[in-house]
Amino acid sequence: MIRERRLRWEEREPDLFGVVDEVGRLFRRAKRRKLLVLTITILMTALMSVREFRKQRSYPATVVLSATESEDAQVGNAHTNARLSDYVWYAVFTDRTLFALMEKHNYRTDMMKKNPRLALESFREDLDVDVYKNEFNRERYGGEAPRSARIAVSFSASTPEEALAMARDLGELVVQRDAEIRRERFDMEKRVRTDAVSYAETELSRLHREMEAVEDEYPTARPRRRDELRVQAAGLDGAMVASEARLREAQSAKRRLDLESSADKVSLALHYERVDWGAAKDEVNLTFVLVRAIILAFFGLLPVVAMGVGAFD
Repeated sequence: MIRERRLRWEEREPDLFGVVDEVGRLFRRAKRRKLLVLTITILMTALMSVREFRKQRSYPATVVLSATESEDAQVGNAHTNARLSDYVWYAVFTDRTLFALMEKHNYRTDMMKKNPRLALESFREDLDVDVYKNEFNRERYGGEAPRSARIAVSFSASTPEEALAMARDLGELVVQRDAEIRRERFDMEKRVRTDAVSYAETELSRLHREMEAVEDEYPTARPRRRDELRVQAAGLDGAMVASEARLREAQSAKRRLDLESSADKVSLALHYERVDWGAAKDEVNLTFVLVRAIILAFFGLLPVVAMGVGAFD
């Protein structure tokens, strides 16, 4: 008795021609149900078109700032990209500042009423800060030119105009915050120098009073007391000379500061300038997008639906 050879699984699988024949058979069966095939295809195309129509589109806008250190900045310090980015994220874009900006642009008003914190987190997700061309990665040594870096602030919104307006306001916040820091530093330095002058004047006035007291007491003092007063007067005289020198130095420093016409000249902070204030991107042509989606969906789904109908018919 001759036993038949058992076919392996790969030998039982149809070859390419068998697959083509099977697909052809499915299409022939689907031809008998043309109306059903077209109906299902049109319905699925309509669903995909509605989904494309209701799709929330996002348009990004970017502004670029330049951060440059002053000539008097401390040398030898290196600042990473993360450090500059963190400064913008946490020192400039504070919660209170962003809330004010969100109210100005009517950002997610419904969410702002229900859950302001969630709206803020959503706002931060649409916001991005990128640092590049960062020369602060290397240390600066004496005599070298000030280092600089580029900071790109991006924002995504439902319209190009809204995205650009928001990105520009965010960039303006960085510039304004830098100006505030420079003003604060200038005011602080001015207070320090004014206090130094006041302290030196107070100290010199005290020494003068003590000297006058010594001079008033000296004529009527006993010989032993006169010796003590002469020693005290000599000490006061030396202290007055030193105090007058400190007063002149403090007054000179205050005059130099008073002559400064801008806080920029005494700022040790980074100075931010606008490099690229961005431009609105072209809005998507919704008609073109829908027509393209309908055509691609219809002709892409038609053979799939036909094979499905043919398989289950």
